[in-house]
Amino acid sequence: MQHPSILRHAFRYGIALFLVAGMVGILSCKTAPLPPEAPPKVPPLESPPPEEDLYEGVATYLSLGDPEAALTALEKAQQKDPHSRETQRLFAEVLLIAGKLQEAKRILSELLQSDPQDTEALYNLAMIEAASSNLSKEKELLEKILRIDPAHPKAHAALGELFLKQKKLEEAEKAFHASLAKDPTNITALIGKGNLELRQKKPAEAEKTLTKAVEILPNYPFTYVDRSKARTELGNFEAADSDLTKAIELAPEYGWNYYDRGRLRANMGKTEEALADFNKAIELEPELFLAYIYRARILDGKEKYREALTDYQKALTLNPQYLHAHVPMGIIYYKLGNFLQAGESFRKAAERDETEPAYHLLAALSYKCANQEKKASEYLERILPALPRDSLFYHMARYYLQPSSDFFIVQQVNSEKNRTLKARMLFYLAIQYKLQGKVNSARTYLLEAADTRTSGYIEHRLASWELRMLPKDR
Repeated sequence: MQHPSILRHAFRYGIALFLVAGMVGILSCKTAPLPPEAPPKVPPLESPPPEEDLYEGVATYLSLGDPEAALTALEKAQQKDPHSRETQRLFAEVLLIAGKLQEAKRILSELLQSDPQDTEALYNLAMIEAASSNLSKEKELLEKILRIDPAHPKAHAALGELFLKQKKLEEAEKAFHASLAKDPTNITALIGKGNLELRQKKPAEAEKTLTKAVEILPNYPFTYVDRSKARTELGNFEAADSDLTKAIELAPEYGWNYYDRGRLRANMGKTEEALADFNKAIELEPELFLAYIYRARILDGKEKYREALTDYQKALTLNPQYLHAHVPMGIIYYKLGNFLQAGESFRKAAERDETEPAYHLLAALSYKCANQEKKASEYLERILPALPRDSLFYHMARYYLQPSSDFFIVQQVNSEKNRTLKARMLFYLAIQYKLQGKVNSARTYLLEAADTRTSGYIEHRLASWELRMLPKDR
């Protein structure tokens, strides 16, 4: 899984970066090292649709090879001939790995002045443009390389990544194929091809491709993360769990991997293990708002409502645009007896999703439970025109406005053929009866609303809760 808010592949170089950056100043005699450039600002966190992952390229971080190997090669070149073209090119590569992009760019530009056909210098310059998010310039340089050397595997692989980022899947597939035809071990092309196959809904092919990448570069954690996604889609959850565990072993300070494993384990029913993973993810990445969301769901299931509510509130503080939190927050507020706040949460949910009329009824019901009849009536009068006039939601809203007579609404609900919709409507009737002191009638309808065949709906959850809260029959 890739996360658009973080260039995760840069993490691999975190430790080696300090070594390389420190040695640059020692190995350079004429050029004073520049301070490391500030990392790009992380954009506001958003939650993409579950079926869509935004691809992050690995070329910039993998194509130069191992940082320590690059440093060793530079040392040898310095000893052999400190002023040679090869030494300058290696020095530029080390600067690029160290994050000193402008200094690397200056050296590469000088090399290209004397030899405009130097494909390696052009490629490294393209990687600098990629790191600077100048995708059009990156593409221009990669295409120039391919005009000089049409089979250049690294250029094809990087171009494939570029197409994949732009969701041009056919072009990406051609580019990865061209790279691997020349160099079957090109790690950038293999990882890119595996991610492409995931987007093409080919998890079996993706697993095979990413396994090749793992065999070639077994100590790179994020290929295991990508393969875990393929294995999850294949239903091989234990193998996916093992992949994420390996990724964590290789990068124990990277919080997103704990988050990914926590999600997988939560879906596998491993609640305690998932909770531990979300705790660790939050410890390492305290602004990872989705970890709070998933931890809140687990806490909610354990009926630790106040702790869950705290996590939902924290998630909204980190990302106010994540409006999906308002529904579970409304449910929790309802269970805690904070009906006015429940109503506000359901109202916000209704504003987010105009296609779900139940949120309107839940907001009005909550206001009623808070003894805010006037607020409930004003709200219903405002939203009533937006409800389909032939729907039970509309008729229930009308009843809530004038609950003195239930004959018509009971007739409408009892004649409903859709069992699930009928059970949902019975919940709203039951709560109105409860507010009127008709406990036995309320219990009868709540029993049907809480039927397991209607599970998955908010009304089912709240009906089950209300049954627990009602006084026992004598």
